[in-house]
Amino acid sequence: MIARKRLPAEFEAWNDIWGSPFGYRGNRLYREGVMPQRAVVEATLNPADPDFGPFAFQMNSDTRVYEYPWAFSTAKPEAGMRVLDIGGGVSGLQYVLAKSGCEVTNFDPSARPDYESSFDANFRMNPELHASLNTIFGTAVRLVAEKIQDADLEPGSLDRAFCLSVLEHVDPEEARQMIGGMARLLRPGGLALLTVDLFLDLKPFGVLERNVWGINQDLGALVKGSGLALADGDPRELLGFPEFDFDRVVRLIPELRIGRYYPVMTQTLVLEKPQ
Repeated sequence: MIARKRLPAEFEAWNDIWGSPFGYRGNRLYREGVMPQRAVVEATLNPADPDFGPFAFQMNSDTRVYEYPWAFSTAKPEAGMRVLDIGGGVSGLQYVLAKSGCEVTNFDPSARPDYESSFDANFRMNPELHASLNTIFGTAVRLVAEKIQDADLEPGSLDRAFCLSVLEHVDPEEARQMIGGMARLLRPGGLALLTVDLFLDLKPFGVLERNVWGINQDLGALVKGSGLALADGDPRELLGFPEFDFDRVVRLIPELRIGRYYPVMTQTLVLEKPQ
């Protein structure tokens, strides 16, 4: 489905507890109408200050105010679960999952020193900062500087895979490979929690094919033949599914959450590996 403007009360409570999506200080700036980017810089200079929290170290879209609590609550993480955070950067969800007792691995190729990206430093992985945050939060998140499709992990060994606002940044073939990598690694009954940006300046809503952030992925094509099945998510609101209803989505726009800094919405879906 597409994230709604109105947050469920439990999502608001989760964000308050963990300082999602900008950190405690960054959230205060955002509510005051100030770009929270300033707090990201301050947090990096003094990461142990408790006024920042685990979500303060990576600049996020404000649609994450819905994405993070949705992913956590829908996944129902339990102690002992083996979990992947794909393209997690230094975002806070991986540390929250680890503090919940999960064994967490962050697969992020941008941790490689030779990785090239058009994004500025606030959207790039910083392996040294990642390691220091493990120490500060008392966690042991493993960082692997590889793509998930190249992961040297035992097939069928993982309980959950999180891939939040990543697929829109890659081309369709790589996105298909990433979904295939998740399918290979998840155990039967395991879940992949996905959020995928839906840009209003790109087709079918706008006139462009691509913007600075990426593309509007054909989610139906990515899921078809992947070995995973749609377990949660309204296909009428998932671009590329046969049921996608453009007119319905347009009618719903007043109710949908649209980014303050860019015309983007968030699609949420859960894929399950069949038993």
